[in-house]
Amino acid sequence: MKKLIVLILIFLLTGCYDYQELSELAIIKGASIDIKENEYVLNYALTNDNSKPTFLKGKGKTISEAISDMSLTSPKELYIGHMLVLIISEDVAKKGLNDVTDYFFRNPLSKKTFQLVISDISAEKVLKTISPLETFQVESISKNLTGSTSLSTFIINTTLLSFTKTIKDPGINPVINGITIEDEYAKIKPLAIFKNDKFIKWTTSDISKGLAILFNQSNSFEIATNQAVFKMNDVKVTKTFEIEDKIYFNFKIDANTKIEEMNSDYSLKELEIMLINSIKSILNETINEIKTNNIDSLGIGLYIYQNDYENYLKLKDDYLKCLEVNFEINPNLMREENSSKGVKNE
Repeated sequence: MKKLIVLILIFLLTGCYDYQELSELAIIKGASIDIKENEYVLNYALTNDNSKPTFLKGKGKTISEAISDMSLTSPKELYIGHMLVLIISEDVAKKGLNDVTDYFFRNPLSKKTFQLVISDISAEKVLKTISPLETFQVESISKNLTGSTSLSTFIINTTLLSFTKTIKDPGINPVINGITIEDEYAKIKPLAIFKNDKFIKWTTSDISKGLAILFNQSNSFEIATNQAVFKMNDVKVTKTFEIEDKIYFNFKIDANTKIEEMNSDYSLKELEIMLINSIKSILNETINEIKTNNIDSLGIGLYIYQNDYENYLKLKDDYLKCLEVNFEINPNLMREENSSKGVKNE
C-alpha cells in the first residue's frame, strides 16, 4: 500500500512539474535562415494559445548570436524539440551549411529529425506564407516532404541528421528539396545539388525524379508518356557492380504497374516498351548530370566504398569518369479491363 501511495505521489508531482515547465516554454514549429549584410537573419515560428503562429526574429554573425538577439524579445525560453522544418535561403546555402547545421545539431534539445529545404526566394517569406490547409505553413511543408500527401517523385526526405551524415560519408554528396512561392502558396520544387555542404545548382524535375527513383525513397510514383500515364507501386531498387577496365554499375528496378490514363488502344507489349524507354531516358539524364558535374548525388562511390574498399581507394578521385551504368526495369504491367480505351491483344 505504501509503495502504491509513493508511486501516485511521484506521478502527480511529475505531472505538475511538466505542466509548469511547458507553460514557460516558447514551442518552435519551424525556422527560416536568410543572410543580409553578412549577418544571419533567423526567424522562428512559435505556437501559442491562438490559432495563428507567432514569429520572432534575430540577427547575428553566427546562429548563436542571432538566437541571443531573438531571446531579448521573448519572455519565454525558446524550445526547439518540436521543430518540423528549417527553411534555408539559396544565398545561405551557397555560403555553406556547416555553420548553420552545427548549432542545431549540437543543441541537446534538438531531435535532429526535422526537414531541411532550400528556398529560391526569401526563406522568411516562405515561413510566413499562410497555408490554406494548415494552421502552420511548416506543418503543410513537412507533410509534403514526407510524401504522405503527395505523389511527386522528386521528393527526397532530407533531415538534419541525414544531411550531417551525408557530408561526412565518402563517395556521396547531399541533395535537398527546394521550395518556392507560387500563386501565394508555398510549393515544393526540384532538388538542390550540393558539393559537400555548399549549394551548387538546381536540378530539373526529370533529374530530381531520377534521383528519387534511384534513391528508392518512393514506394509509389507516376510516369507520364505522350501515350499513357502509369502508376508504379511496390517499387524496389537493387544495386550491383563489377570493376574491370571500368566500373559497371547496375540498377535493377522492380515494381507493379497500373495504367492510369491512355489516349488510344495499345498492346501490353507496346505500353511496356513506352514505359521502360521513358524511365530509362529520365535515369540516363540523371547519370549524365552527375558525371558532367562530377558530383556523386546518388552515393555510387559510397556503395563501392562499403562493398569493395580496396578498389575504392584506387579509384576514389576518378570513379565517376570511368563509370558505366545499366538499368534493368521490370514494371510488371497489369492489364486493365474496365476502361473505354483498353489494352489490345498481342
